[in-house]
Amino acid sequence: MTSPTITVRALQLGERIDLKGLEREDVVSTNPLAFRTASGGTVVLFKSGAAVFIAMTPPEEEALIDSLLARVDRPLEERESESAQIVLRADAEDLLTTSGAIQLRAADPNRLLLVAEALAMSVAMSYDERRIGKAFDRITPVAESLSQRRLPPGPQNALLEQIGEALTIQQRLAGRVDLDDKPDVLWDHPELERLWTKLVDEYDLVARGRAIGRKLEVIHETADTITDLMSTRTSHRLEWYIIALIAFEIVLGLYDRFWK
Repeated sequence: MTSPTITVRALQLGERIDLKGLEREDVVSTNPLAFRTASGGTVVLFKSGAAVFIAMTPPEEEALIDSLLARVDRPLEERESESAQIVLRADAEDLLTTSGAIQLRAADPNRLLLVAEALAMSVAMSYDERRIGKAFDRITPVAESLSQRRLPPGPQNALLEQIGEALTIQQRLAGRVDLDDKPDVLWDHPELERLWTKLVDEYDLVARGRAIGRKLEVIHETADTITDLMSTRTSHRLEWYIIALIAFEIVLGLYDRFWK
């Protein structure tokens, strides 16, 4: 007998989703916000900009996305997505199969919420990795110039704009996904801890989170180094301007004394 399967799809819709006012009486969870649809599917929404659709058809998903767009901050034209198949087997333990499917004993709300949390983190990290890649493209020429002990060529305004954009990305991404915070459902259902650990390992969330953190540190340190160098160069220029002014005043004084 074939085991029942459920399709789960996660999408990163934008930078953030404003969830205020979306509370309903039939919610499955408030953090993240999860509720059932008329067709029997489940929607899980995250402030980080991710939406997870469980047992829903593509038309149902798009209809719900359209209803949310006004609440999405900086909607993405190219959305990150992640899909998974849940296989239900009441006589087996929760695990991830060699085929990549997620095997669950039951499709109860708590287990589904953990799967949604893992997929939402995964698509958020994919989006962050893409954004950080663009930031690195901007600072790589700058870092190469610094390795040669010189500031990058070009006007200061262009350099400041590059660093400003990289820092903006760093600020937006810092703390977006915190793996130290366990999903709320685990506080009430610690017996599901093993399932969460398996999901975190399957989607490599810890390693990806650390990589994002290291890259954010590099961006921040590079920006600090450049601003320090630019500040030093500016102060040196000011010193020469002051010396030149003093010398000019001395020349004027000598002129007034000996030639007038």
